[in-house]
Amino acid sequence: MEDDPSGDLPRVAVMPAEKVTIRPNWDVIGLQGTGSHDVVVSDVIVPEEWTLIRGGPPTLDGPIYRYPAVAFAAQAHAIVGIGIARSAIDDVIAMAETRASITGAPMMAERGYVQLEIAKAEAMLRSARSFFYEATEELWKEALKGEVNLGTTTLMRLAATNAARQGAEVCRIASGLAGTEALYSTSNLARAMCDSFVVAQHAALNEGTLQSAGRALLGSAIQQGFP
Repeated sequence: MEDDPSGDLPRVAVMPAEKVTIRPNWDVIGLQGTGSHDVVVSDVIVPEEWTLIRGGPPTLDGPIYRYPAVAFAAQAHAIVGIGIARSAIDDVIAMAETRASITGAPMMAERGYVQLEIAKAEAMLRSARSFFYEATEELWKEALKGEVNLGTTTLMRLAATNAARQGAEVCRIASGLAGTEALYSTSNLARAMCDSFVVAQHAALNEGTLQSAGRALLGSAIQQGFP
């Protein structure tokens, strides 16, 4: 396209569903229900007015259009990990109230290491969740006012990545405390561990986003499309 203003940012095209073929290759260990299959498009011409630059300036006015698209995508994935981690902790707490040991050890809830790890996991989850919602509120306030700052967007990206990674770590702790109960494929804790791992592996939430956030916080240039 001549005079394409996208630079290195991806151009997204919108087209009728019947023009797209779904390639069912989402065969994964976690988040299987999202159905995130590949799509194949062949010999389809899309008018320019049905395209947009993802991460580019908004073409419509309004707070929702000023809100950074990439940051929003990161949030939408990260908050899933927070919910999964919450369920994992709740499962272990419920289990600990009634689970005895065949070795003669105290009731699970009375074991010192269980008490310590549950406290750590709870603090990790609540801290990550608080940072996430604090950054969300600040970014939305700026969108309402009419201008979103790079620093605020950077903190949102950082908060989302932190939420995903901490959520996965909380699920790992919970699964470890549950012992063999977390090994069965029918276990909610096994599913939580796999699902949270997939969340943290997402391109918008992986370790590279931490480096980009660090560069932004230190005043260094970051790659186009990070915000």
